[in-house]
Amino acid sequence: MTTPPDAAPPPHPTLSPIGGEGFGGTHATSAASGGEGFGGSASGGGGVTKVDPITLEIIRGSLASTIRDMELLMERCAMSPFIKEKKDYFVGVFDTQGRIVACHISGSGPGMLGPILEFYPLESMRPGDVYWYNDPYISDGAVQHHQDMVFTAPVFHEGRLVAFATTFGHYQDIGGLRAGSISPLATEIYHEGVLVPPVRIVREGQLNEEAYRIFLRNSRLPDLVEGDTRAMMASCRLADTRLTELCGRYGADTVLAAFDECIAQTAARTRELFLQMVPQGRWSFHDFLDSDGGADQRPFRVELELSRTGDHVRLDGSRSDDQARGPINYTSNAGLLRIAFGRYLQSLDADLDVNEGLLRNLDEWIAREGSILKPRFPAPLGMRANTRFRVMSCIFGSLAQANGGQVPAGSPVYVLYYFRSWDEARRRPILCIEGLGVGLGARPFADGVDVIYYIAQENYPVEYVERDFPLRVERYGVRPDSSGPGLHRGGCGVVRDVRVLCEKAELATRMENTLVAPYGVAGGRAGRTGRITLNPGTPGERELVPLGDGIVLKRGDLLRFETCGGGGWGDPLERDPERVRTDVARGFITARGASEDYGVVLDPATLDLDKTATDEERRRRARDLPLIDRGPGFDEAETRWRAARNSARS
Repeated sequence: MTTPPDAAPPPHPTLSPIGGEGFGGTHATSAASGGEGFGGSASGGGGVTKVDPITLEIIRGSLASTIRDMELLMERCAMSPFIKEKKDYFVGVFDTQGRIVACHISGSGPGMLGPILEFYPLESMRPGDVYWYNDPYISDGAVQHHQDMVFTAPVFHEGRLVAFATTFGHYQDIGGLRAGSISPLATEIYHEGVLVPPVRIVREGQLNEEAYRIFLRNSRLPDLVEGDTRAMMASCRLADTRLTELCGRYGADTVLAAFDECIAQTAARTRELFLQMVPQGRWSFHDFLDSDGGADQRPFRVELELSRTGDHVRLDGSRSDDQARGPINYTSNAGLLRIAFGRYLQSLDADLDVNEGLLRNLDEWIAREGSILKPRFPAPLGMRANTRFRVMSCIFGSLAQANGGQVPAGSPVYVLYYFRSWDEARRRPILCIEGLGVGLGARPFADGVDVIYYIAQENYPVEYVERDFPLRVERYGVRPDSSGPGLHRGGCGVVRDVRVLCEKAELATRMENTLVAPYGVAGGRAGRTGRITLNPGTPGERELVPLGDGIVLKRGDLLRFETCGGGGWGDPLERDPERVRTDVARGFITARGASEDYGVVLDPATLDLDKTATDEERRRRARDLPLIDRGPGFDEAETRWRAARNSARS
């Protein structure tokens, strides 16, 4: 029986705040000044250990090297393509307070140790232990959807607990409604696979085989799960070895003092940059998700208010829509918003380390209980990234108003499709979950990045897809004119044509930004929306629902994915005509797009630039431009959203 969306979760131990970060409340608040988790973990005895600058840099470099080694081990030893090919994983080193000391580039990390430290006191931990969980609600969003499995190993030196090595990876299948465990049809978290509360899966080197077998039995692809689990545990053991060696070389007190100093240095620089970025005042911005995959296909609204009073910066998302029935809900918390700000601050200062100090930016995050940003258990969360990206667009939309547009333009959500079939000979499912790149928003100083999936993650190589699945990739290239025009154009999306080579199969689609485009900034124009077409150019051509499941495919069907481009920045008529000509020659812009979007006149045969005609055309088109260009779909989304809200009230 389906549990009602507003039902209370099953009882579990109440999680109390750790370091001032709420694990279960309606909002998390922290002061940027004072202790708040930025103080010392290093003192073996009376005084505070000092670390000299040279030793500090050696330890800092050793931590970075440890993270790289953990990454390489994950990629080489994992079994599922989601980790070894797409690189959807996280590795990190934490201190005994649960603070990030060093980690892999990701949008995750804050609060990840919180549930383990709450359930297992430090004094109960032993060398050789490994702790495991994946529950987004128990972790208050530190794990954002529970296909991401967290493994943590305590690190001991001479009997003293000094740190934690942590990994997570996105598992290919953990049970649930459909193969792959994520479906637009999910209406509760139980449809998305097995929930694992914090457990000690390895005790002093001995795996709890009985508990582990229960989990494996609930996966459609247990061999991949087994391989990924071994890889993540091995990555933790590798970090244990590296950190133990470091403590042996310099002494545990010195290493822990270096942890504190690295965090403190990053915190000071982060806070300085952040306050420079956010002026005094109050600004609000809203954006829409296309839908939650439900039958009514209604848009969902995310609204944020950014404010600064004195040195206190607050972000308020309480006016965002109520939680969705479908899986676009996002269990946000202050740490996730802080790491998002921190990632952007790294673009302003590349020397910022990724540690707890990078979180010393936002002072207060408010999310309303029962909203799409703070859903009640057991709301589904599988496609929470759709909402997280809208949160980021609202943050930068607010900042654009505050600083006259000195922020990146809007970026679309990455694209996924789930191809499911059955291997009769091997008696097992065929499951290809492929991520496709999109174009990112232009920046005030440069074009947006073309064809990127997400941060350091990657799409599958064509050779891998064709070797392991009954699919043939017949086209893969940049999608011309998908980028938002601008002085700096948005990044381009892709066109990928995939042919079905088995007798029958089933498809789930996951494409956002088919209605609402990523916005342009400072005169730049919005990016162009995406679409998915079945059998294009044939009598059976039809456009597929962008968030759907159970779409029946047969041998010979062709799927065409055309992904969204990023918004542009600045007036397109001010872009150097030679750069436009180069984009046309490279296939990023068509000759028609050069004329219509940039006022650049080219010879259609030779692509020679007609400078006189270009100058005249641009003079003719001179006009005032908006700070934010929403694109044509935004007004439609606003109208549909208001109609749905009024209907619900009547």
